[in-house]
Amino acid sequence: MAFRAIYIASLVLLVFNIGGALHFSGSNAVEKTAFLLAALAILLRKGADKSILFLLFGQIFLVFVLAVATPYKGFSWSIFFASLNQIIILFALLAGKTGFKDQQAIWKATAYLPLLCAVLGFAYHFTGMKPMTAIEFATGLSRYLGSLSAAAFTSALGMCGVFAAVQLILSGRKAYAILVVVNLLVLLAAGGRATLAVCVVVTGASVLIQRGITITTKLSLVVLGSVGGLAILAIFWKSFATRLTQSGDNGRFIMWDYLRTVIAEFPYTGIGFGHQFFITPHEVEILTGSAAAHNDYIRLSVELGTPGMIIFYVLLTAAVLKASFRGRRPNVVAILAYAGFLFLSNSDNALSSPLEFPLIFLALLSRHEKPYPRKLIQTRSLPQMRRGSRPTATVSQGG
Repeated sequence: MAFRAIYIASLVLLVFNIGGALHFSGSNAVEKTAFLLAALAILLRKGADKSILFLLFGQIFLVFVLAVATPYKGFSWSIFFASLNQIIILFALLAGKTGFKDQQAIWKATAYLPLLCAVLGFAYHFTGMKPMTAIEFATGLSRYLGSLSAAAFTSALGMCGVFAAVQLILSGRKAYAILVVVNLLVLLAAGGRATLAVCVVVTGASVLIQRGITITTKLSLVVLGSVGGLAILAIFWKSFATRLTQSGDNGRFIMWDYLRTVIAEFPYTGIGFGHQFFITPHEVEILTGSAAAHNDYIRLSVELGTPGMIIFYVLLTAAVLKASFRGRRPNVVAILAYAGFLFLSNSDNALSSPLEFPLIFLALLSRHEKPYPRKLIQTRSLPQMRRGSRPTATVSQGG
């Protein structure tokens, strides 16, 4: 119960974006603390996966050793320790024990978050607190932000919202179909290309492999989803096609060219985990509109060196696979969600974004099935007696 409440409160706090709306400089620390508390709450439950916890310690040991070894003079232990939340939160969600109640509560909350983002964005915009749109660097197009500070965050929120709402529909809650439409509208308005692709593949796969649904129903859902998606896409086609053909790297190549020079200077140790954001020259930040790398492979190569980056992803992949194979059958959707995460990592700050890696967690939650009512379990465990027969000493456990 504590984990569910804290995790959902962390997401809601993130969507409220008190930093952007109220210009509160300490908002990032507050948001990180909330997610760390959620990570602590799930790890305090009994049944955490010890193998994944071992991989977590291995990951922390890796970045710590490289931090000690780096010759970078600007290294800061305060930045290093403040950045460890990116590792701890993700591994905690992979290792922690969850149940059906967690699944339903978190799916429902995630399905409603894009709508909350839209409502708050409207309120913030018309009260003058912050705009709900932003102009893209490469194309000059207006991209939807809602209550958040970056269109990439809003796109990721819409992606997770679509996935969660579809899972609720598959579990029999047809009323969530309206939220699928709302969340897809938010995703498309924000203009996320990679997030849209990941959303379609992972959500579509979750429908196709769903157990207990006939092939006819699955095909009907796919057809209806495709027709509805194309109809919604038509509304945003002009801006979306412009982004698809003209946006390119959206100025990221300027950042990446600079960061490659840093990699060449510190190829084996990097400059320290969490430090990339703080070494970006101001002129590069002005040109790209951000100090973040928008490519986690380059970012981690800067911070850990190229060998360290490779080992980092090997350990993370091992943890995801261990979590995905926990249970009676492999969680194919979670593996696809992780593949989508790796795809997003090529153009986004997927590791540090608390709205992109949760897709893996949402997919992992799908392994839980609705438990039988206690009375039904007790009834099924009683001996099956034929009319007029005497009970025997053996009790049947079947039914």
